[in-house]
Amino acid sequence: MKKRLIFSIMGITILLAATVSFSDDNLHSYSYKRADSVSLFIGEKTWQSTGDDEWNIAGTKSGGPPNILSELEFLGLESTVYEIYGGIREGRGAITAGYGFGSMHGGIYRDSDYLKDNRQGLFSLSTGDAGGKGWNDLYYWNIDYHYRLLTNEPEEYYNERYLDMLIGYQEWHEKVTMTNGVQKFGGALGPFAGLNSKYEFMWKSYRIGLEGGLPIFNGFSLKGSALFIPYNEYEGKGIWNLRTDFRQDPSFEHKASGGRGAQLEASVLYYLYSKLTIDLGYRYWYIKSGKGDDTTYFSNGAVSVTQFNEAVSERQGAFMNINYIF
Repeated sequence: MKKRLIFSIMGITILLAATVSFSDDNLHSYSYKRADSVSLFIGEKTWQSTGDDEWNIAGTKSGGPPNILSELEFLGLESTVYEIYGGIREGRGAITAGYGFGSMHGGIYRDSDYLKDNRQGLFSLSTGDAGGKGWNDLYYWNIDYHYRLLTNEPEEYYNERYLDMLIGYQEWHEKVTMTNGVQKFGGALGPFAGLNSKYEFMWKSYRIGLEGGLPIFNGFSLKGSALFIPYNEYEGKGIWNLRTDFRQDPSFEHKASGGRGAQLEASVLYYLYSKLTIDLGYRYWYIKSGKGDDTTYFSNGAVSVTQFNEAVSERQGAFMNINYIF
């Protein structure tokens, strides 16, 4: 329901940006750039986000049985993400690049192992704390090209009804550390000491989508964007410090390709003055891998390969964005 609601809001925003009348005489009160000029812009976006990550593997390289042997979930990972970005615009085109980073905290992990298909026959379940150890446990960078499809006046760029198409690339990393483990089912129950295992999610994705804007009154505008991720490449790396039978750097690796995802944003923007804007909004990001390989490295030099079923990452939350144009 939550995903459908966000998609609906974004769809309405883009539709309004593309279909409203282009004849409002008051539209240009806050505009300041012409189509034949070159403009530079910089900004900072603070995103107060909460995210979940998970992956699972099958029992054999052909997919089972069981079709899900082991599943690891990270739930409620909180991160204040700081994104610094900039770009250049000329004519209808613009190139933007950004870098975001933040620590992670406040999450839990759930590690489940099964003997039968479809998560049946649970034989081990442990939980504990999940978070990070550094200021950049979560970080990403992206580069995008924007092309203006629709605008109300060819010489205006900002504070107008517009619709942009964009295509770009993003690389995203999340490094999660598990501590304070508790065995809930199977084996010796209760807390177990010394847990300091780590897993890193690494996403390389291509994206395409639309971004639209619609002024409402007295310097206020609505903004929205909807990006589709038609393809991604995924890599994961784990270091299981309590498994003495595993090599430690890494203990295992995951590789997969062919997944999909989406990123959605909606915000209300205000022109503080002609070159400086601030907007408040909400961002939702989701990505899922295709199938691939899980490769485990043992301390005696042996290697085992089984099917990697999927990884999924999801993050959402409110943001504040400040943008300045030279």
